[in-house]
Amino acid sequence: MRMRKGQTAMEYLMTYGWAILIIMVVLAVLFYLGVLNPQIPSQCIFPAGISCSTYKISADTGKLTLQIGQGTGKTIRVTGVSCTQNSSASYTTSAFISYSNIGGTASTNVTIPSGSTGFIADPVNGAAGVSNVTCTDTNNLALGTTTIGTQYNGKIYLNYTEVETEVTRVAAGTFTTYFES
Repeated sequence: MRMRKGQTAMEYLMTYGWAILIIMVVLAVLFYLGVLNPQIPSQCIFPAGISCSTYKISADTGKLTLQIGQGTGKTIRVTGVSCTQNSSASYTTSAFISYSNIGGTASTNVTIPSGSTGFIADPVNGAAGVSNVTCTDTNNLALGTTTIGTQYNGKIYLNYTEVETEVTRVAAGTFTTYFES
């Protein structure tokens, strides 16, 4: 009788042991395939009236390409754009968000009528300031890792003036993307 209890206990342990082993193998395969750790999709979100049409960060340089669409109802003149992981309130009132800080002049400003799109950061075809918009870390320093496929999470600050009223505004957008070639 005692042997029978031992055999039952052993069968019980073996059955559950195999079941646990199979579950562990399935979980390992799911983790390996990335099913349980999905990538966050690229996104660029601004407040109402401004939208991202085209955006990318170049690997190795960290330079931003950004085309926005604007539907504010007024023509705007973009005087600066900044891509950073710095989200402090003081950053939005600073002079960081200006084309003149990155090699541009007043003629660098980009005017976009309502209902239109325009490149406000373009390292290939842009004017002096527009071609120098580089994404930075929380301390406004160059990014350490900019290899292809690395994720970047930050903010894009857009400094613009409504042409008709001369009212200056700063729009802050959230930005998540992956470095590309």
